Amino acid sequence: MKNIYSKNSITISSPAKNIWLVIYDVNSYSKWWPSSIKIKVIQKNDKLSGSEIEIRPYGGVPFFCTFMEKELENKLLMKYKGIYSGNGEWSLSESNNHTEVTYEINLNINNEFIKVLSIFFPIDRIHHRLMNKVLINLKKRVYDIKTAIPDL
Repeated sequence: MKNIYSKNSITISSPAKNIWLVIYDVNSYSKWWPSSIKIKVIQKNDKLSGSEIEIRPYGGVPFFCTFMEKELENKLLMKYKGIYSGNGEWSLSESNNHTEVTYEINLNINNEFIKVLSIFFPIDRIHHRLMNKVLINLKKRVYDIKTAIPDL
């Protein structure tokens, strides 16, 4: 396998604007991403576009994500580089104060060691399980903030 494709979704009982607030706050990612993933902010821009984070899986090689422009009110594009290259996309679809949050990636594996590992290990399924944890933690984070700031 030389590619990783994954699409994960969760429904959160909250308006999309509250969820975007959490996704846009890259400085707080370590509060809701699994502890097995270390997040380091490399660059943070006020409008998020151009901001970059380093993602280091436990025991793994780091890679980088750059936040690209937000499309309309429901999509945010990500660009991956390093051991992986390709695109990711956050998309939110709101209906009756419930929001379906989806994260989809389509990546090439650039690292030869990981390419070999992918022959024996289902890298895309591992990523899929990890992103399910990220989305569950995102949901908890949105609820925690809503509890702390009821007018949100």
